[in-house]
Amino acid sequence: MRVPTYHSINQSDPDVHHNHNDCPSGQQIPAYNRRPGTNGWPLCRHCASM
Repeated sequence: MRVPTYHSINQSDPDVHHNHNDCPSGQQIPAYNRRPGTNGWPLCRHCASM
């Protein structure tokens, strides 16, 4: 299911944003590292294929 876009503020995470709640890489981002929006980054490849 699509969700509002979010990205990770953790510097070790890839510079991508997510928009699906069942994205495997997005699910690994802890809530305290999530921020709303794209931060100008491209969509994650997992989200793009969903």
